[in-house]
Amino acid sequence: MFAFGLLLLAILLRPRFHRLILLAAPLLFVLWIGLVRSFNEDAGMEEFLRFLFPVIITVALFAYRDRIDAAIKVFFLVVLSNDLFQCYFYLAYLTGLPLLLPVRIDSGLFLRAQGWMGFFSEFSFINFCAFVLCRQYRRTKRSRLMSWIFALFAVLGFSFKMFATLAIYPLIAGKVSPRVWMVVGVTVGAGLWLVTNGYLDALFSVAAAKISFYIVEGNSARAESYRVMVESLANGNLLGEGLGSFGGPASVRYGSPLYGRYHFDWYGLGEILKTTDTFYPHLFVEIGLLGAVVWLWFVLRYGHGKQGGMPWIFVVSAFCFDNIFSMAFVSSSYVFSALLVMHAFSSRGEARTSNNVRKHSTARTLR
Repeated sequence: MFAFGLLLLAILLRPRFHRLILLAAPLLFVLWIGLVRSFNEDAGMEEFLRFLFPVIITVALFAYRDRIDAAIKVFFLVVLSNDLFQCYFYLAYLTGLPLLLPVRIDSGLFLRAQGWMGFFSEFSFINFCAFVLCRQYRRTKRSRLMSWIFALFAVLGFSFKMFATLAIYPLIAGKVSPRVWMVVGVTVGAGLWLVTNGYLDALFSVAAAKISFYIVEGNSARAESYRVMVESLANGNLLGEGLGSFGGPASVRYGSPLYGRYHFDWYGLGEILKTTDTFYPHLFVEIGLLGAVVWLWFVLRYGHGKQGGMPWIFVVSAFCFDNIFSMAFVSSSYVFSALLVMHAFSSRGEARTSNNVRKHSTARTLR
């Protein structure tokens, strides 16, 4: 809330807005309707603020986009501090020093990196964002060396959706140096050797189990949330069933009646899970089809022209894919990382376009 107040102050000190600010009025109207329809005032207000955070963040980033490089430097420091803390965590885990955070070992096989933030999925994603900035935004020799560190820690979070994202990166990277292809070849070769000798059987079993559990068989709260979303939209949900009513932490904390109405099955984890851990059902059920479309368009398009290029598309796609299995859009630090990278590539693209226009104008004048 303190950071939220600082962002509002920053916007007031520099009131620069993109033309899409016109969507703020209908967006606030939809959120107000959701607040009125909420089954509980406290639950509704909590989710109202959660949906408002990304909106304020992207408006503030646009207002200060001429200082985006300074924000990126601070972002790098935050990511590196997480990575350094994780190095200490490994050392403490092996030597018996104070861990400071609980150990997360997935399926009894691997220790998941989480940094001082304490969340492995976000840890992987912010390192991924730093990796993309180093490879596609700065493109210096030092940045390329740093990118390997960020890629390593992105993998150490053992987030399977991040594995898929990083595997696609070479397709959008443009020109890839022979050393990169050599590393990829060695990695693939080592992986095939490990698979052939049965060393990765347990890891593949875990991956297959997760795919079956979450996607194929649908025996999870995540899959159930998508069933509820489809049913809700099929019933004509255009303006939402109320803020704080489904998917988010407020709906669980305050006991939303919507779970009973849709016969939601927690598969025995109702006393453990704080959310359904899926963003899109949370969004579409609570503020409806029209509200969700306006909200997504505003957050993903505000301040972005058409010059972001393939890196911009890649980051947006990766973030939207992540939210199929997470609540990243309404996690302030999570969504800030994505929006920062998006604004960085968008502003760079527009700067290049402006420079090209100036060059053509100068050339015409000289002629």
